[in-house]
Amino acid sequence: MRRRPAGPRPGPGRPRRRLRPASIRARLTWLAAVSALLPLLAGAALAAGSLRDYLAREAVDYTSRKVAAVLRLVDDDPDAQLQYTAGKLRDDPRLKVSFGVEDRRSNWEPGSVRPEREPSHGSDVLSLWPWTDPGSRTPAPGYIQSGANGRYLFVANRLQDEQRRLNGFVLMLGGAALAVTAGIAGATWFVAGRVLRPVEAIRTQFAELTARHLDRRVPVPDTRDEVARLAATMNRTLDQLQAAVDQQRRFVGDASHELRSPLAALRAELEIALAHPEHAQWTAVAEAALGDTRRLQSITTDLLLLARLDATGTEGLPGAQPVDLTALVREELARRPPGPRTLDLHLDDPEQPLTVHGRHTLIARLLGNLLDNAERHAEHTVTVRLGRDPGRRLAVLHVEDDGPGIPPADRRRVFERFTRLDDARTRATGGTGLGLAIAHHIATAHRGTLAVTDSPRGARFTTTLPCADLTT
Repeated sequence: MRRRPAGPRPGPGRPRRRLRPASIRARLTWLAAVSALLPLLAGAALAAGSLRDYLAREAVDYTSRKVAAVLRLVDDDPDAQLQYTAGKLRDDPRLKVSFGVEDRRSNWEPGSVRPEREPSHGSDVLSLWPWTDPGSRTPAPGYIQSGANGRYLFVANRLQDEQRRLNGFVLMLGGAALAVTAGIAGATWFVAGRVLRPVEAIRTQFAELTARHLDRRVPVPDTRDEVARLAATMNRTLDQLQAAVDQQRRFVGDASHELRSPLAALRAELEIALAHPEHAQWTAVAEAALGDTRRLQSITTDLLLLARLDATGTEGLPGAQPVDLTALVREELARRPPGPRTLDLHLDDPEQPLTVHGRHTLIARLLGNLLDNAERHAEHTVTVRLGRDPGRRLAVLHVEDDGPGIPPADRRRVFERFTRLDDARTRATGGTGLGLAIAHHIATAHRGTLAVTDSPRGARFTTTLPCADLTT
């Protein structure tokens, strides 16, 4: 038995065909149309049903009035009355007149007899379907007029006129419901298109963004609604993304430059020594190579720490715990070797511990970087002040020096990576240009701040950290 070959299947080189998802505009239009059509149809059905019952009752009333309007003969002959009534009603196109014979009953009394029950006004006499043939309608039960010897006359309404009127009314209701639904759907389609037009413009512009064109921004409509706020938020996010990318590019360029300098110096020293080994002072060459190696190690260590701090952000620090900031400052000052500059410590409340929430090693690194920077630029004295801000419940740490200070225009730039206001002096003293950037990241990771504040002389770096009892 030969099997029929199966249809083409998507292979590795043939992408699977996907159905295009419906747009928001189409879904809104469909929802509006269905929401409008259902109640309109329900209302039309109720109105048509009410008219059907009214027409059915009117048909019976019409037949009753026509039969009652026929005059009674004076001679009181039942058969003559039947013939006379039939002759008067036979020309009415709305009525059906017929004769019949019934077995004589013991209580037979000639005359007009009203049916024992009212005719049904439901679907058995009139139909709500507009294409129903009015001539096929079952006549509504009418009135019977009896004569002698079991003869009778049956008069019923053909319901043709009532069915035509009902058909026209149903068609009118259906057309009105469809017209109103179409109008609502068209209005919804138009309004949704006007509302979503800025969204499509935002999507088109955003789709053209690449890493090389981060300076583009999505258009912000003048509607001052949710779409405008969305566009403004996207532009702010793009500003932050562009700033981060630009910072990363500058960081990569600066890092490559900083790493290239000691590597080039190390290579040059070793090449010169190997070119003239008989004249090389190998002890001095090793000491110079060791110094360059230490500088490379310091730069790479700082870069790794910055990368970890960037990954941490402000969401919280793993392993954080209460830290006695007063004891930490005392330990850090006591551990520093004596030098030409004097270190002064001023505590607002020496007896009361000042506790913050964070990691002991990172806060010690922050203070150490600030002290290194202050000692590098101070002339005689470095002052450390530790206190509390009762109003904001913050721990406040000041590190001051009596050096040349920092111009106001450079107070924010000093926290950028590889920033040196005095490049030659910083390189000579061994700075990498990352100490203040690391300190600023550590303060931010602890939900605090680090800034250069006004000082009578020199530079003052002020760090604020939330107290431990406020940390959640």
